[in-house]
Amino acid sequence: MDKLKGAAMSELEKAKQEVEQVCFAYDKAGDTGDIKDWKEYYDLENKLIEKVKKANQPQLTIPKSIADELDKVTFHNPIAQLSNKDCDLTDFNDTVKRYAWNNKENGYICVAYLAGKALGVDLMSVVDG
Repeated sequence: MDKLKGAAMSELEKAKQEVEQVCFAYDKAGDTGDIKDWKEYYDLENKLIEKVKKANQPQLTIPKSIADELDKVTFHNPIAQLSNKDCDLTDFNDTVKRYAWNNKENGYICVAYLAGKALGVDLMSVVDG
């Protein structure tokens, strides 16, 4: 738990530093009035705004226990295999079957997780549970 707290604190410190950089750039640009300094300020500000927008986007989550089980299975076409209710379920353990097929949205989450994994993109966060 302390490791996570330390990681969160370092992210918080990093964010504070980025905000301070924007503030210092604003002060400098206001003092000098130089267009180069204003450009530097706007560049820093725009990067920070984009980070905030990205951080505030809702993100899908999947329980770690389900993700771990899904990671054990290799699919040739995960979207077709998971989205078809009549597909062969022998590759899945009972935990994944209950999770994915007892709730339609959970099934979609499994599809998204596996599709992201197949594409090499993180489409969701893995959470304890």
